[in-house]
Amino acid sequence: MRSAWATIGLVVLVFLSTARSLENGFAFDDVPIIAENDQVHRLDPPWVYAQQSYWPPRNLGDAYRPLTVWGFAIQWAASGGKPFLFHAVNLALTVLATLMVFALGRRLVPFWAAWLGAALFAVHPVHVEATANVVGQAELWMTVFTGLGVWLYLGTVRPDKAPEPRGGGAVGRRVLIAVCLVLAAAAKEQGIVLLGLLIAADVFVISRPGSGRERLRAVAPNYILLTVAAVGFGVSRYLVLGDLGGGPPAKGLAGLTIAERTVAMLPVALEWLRLLAWPNALAAQYSPPGYAGSHGWSVAATAGLTVVIGLALLAVRLRRGAPVVAFGIAWMAIAILPVSNILFATGIVIAERTLLLPSVGLVLAVAGAAALLPGRIARHVAVALAGGLIILGVSRSYSRQAVWADNPTLFAQTVIDGPTSYRAFYVHGRDLARRRKTLDAIDSFERAAALYSGDERVFEEWGQVLRSEGDCVRAVPIFERGVEAAPTGTLSRSRLVECLLKTGRYAEAKRVADAGLALGLTEFKSGSERAAHALDSLAGRH
Repeated sequence: MRSAWATIGLVVLVFLSTARSLENGFAFDDVPIIAENDQVHRLDPPWVYAQQSYWPPRNLGDAYRPLTVWGFAIQWAASGGKPFLFHAVNLALTVLATLMVFALGRRLVPFWAAWLGAALFAVHPVHVEATANVVGQAELWMTVFTGLGVWLYLGTVRPDKAPEPRGGGAVGRRVLIAVCLVLAAAAKEQGIVLLGLLIAADVFVISRPGSGRERLRAVAPNYILLTVAAVGFGVSRYLVLGDLGGGPPAKGLAGLTIAERTVAMLPVALEWLRLLAWPNALAAQYSPPGYAGSHGWSVAATAGLTVVIGLALLAVRLRRGAPVVAFGIAWMAIAILPVSNILFATGIVIAERTLLLPSVGLVLAVAGAAALLPGRIARHVAVALAGGLIILGVSRSYSRQAVWADNPTLFAQTVIDGPTSYRAFYVHGRDLARRRKTLDAIDSFERAAALYSGDERVFEEWGQVLRSEGDCVRAVPIFERGVEAAPTGTLSRSRLVECLLKTGRYAEAKRVADAGLALGLTEFKSGSERAAHALDSLAGRH
């Protein structure tokens, strides 16, 4: 009966925090990945999606998440393309993820502490980007399967019990854990961290008898099978995409070495910690100059390094006396690593949805700390404090869900939430342009460029708005800035050539086209010839 009421309570908290998203439509990445994606609009066998990229080819064909795309296709077929079912699936997955956290906590801490941790997870506002936006299903599926894999592993060797049983049951459990890894990674590549989380479990919360060699022999079959599964997934991804990295890097991180990216991302560690611990301020865009805008050493980088080292030392220090807290800290670090832009650059500096899995580590650490409190009074105080945080979490999550209703609502709020993020103004301007609000779009692009001039797409879109209004005179200097930002890019250069030709500046058009040819951009041969022909005609008339 106690478990039933606890489960009902968690489901109620999820509904209070998340059910408002059922009113939402498709927003942001939902549009290209679901609403405009032919791969989703037809229901094929699952192996077909295993041969496709997550992003459609016209959107660079990046990422590899066949399970998620297959799920979208099923939901599209079942709903006729209506967003309600997609959001209902998000809600159901949020319930599953919360119950998974509760079950995981019960493996490690007393019942009441496990419930508190799961309740905090259920209402955490940083989850809204994953729960309110349909593409967050990738995060939700990945978190469910990853957590299930850890839960199964802790069940084979209880942290305070005897070593893993032998026989067919143990083999079957290992296979299930390997399946969890594949499914988690097939939902989103970040799920590959399951292997690291199991190593952390062995280090911090599982006590095995025997010598070091005996303990290694006990865990070797697990890790061999998981390594084979991880390598198999990596090979599949490589065969489809041709790489193992994170796709085109985010602006501000392109061209940096591992050391340079690490320095650039150290200040971001402070933001990760804030978003996990006190997510009062949320944003859909984190980009230069506010984030990853500085590549040199700074006070913020020093503070970030201090926090990282401090948490690492704390985990080591707590390994004996507070192993669950140490495990939670390790979980956060391992789960963040693939999206940290350190091992390889990704397409984002920060995305709140990517903190869904790390937040499991946070609430486990909180539950572990609560379980160590001595005496009833201390526990009552902890429960009261957690109750206050739960109320605040429900309120913030409920209000934030509505921000993701549709693109106009989201992007208008994004520029308010992220005034130091150039991408906030860029995506807002792009949406305004599509809705034919030309003057507002131009203003938003201008503000984006004032914040950061290194993204050629700002100038491509800004100049195109002017060009579509027949104002090539004003568009020319904008396209020139786009060419300066990305000399080997083709869009700004081609639009610049067209505008120069239209305004009769033939010599300049030829020079721009010839510069493209010199860079190996053979598509500018036609522009160069047209400009040369126009110059010859002009000379003939004189």
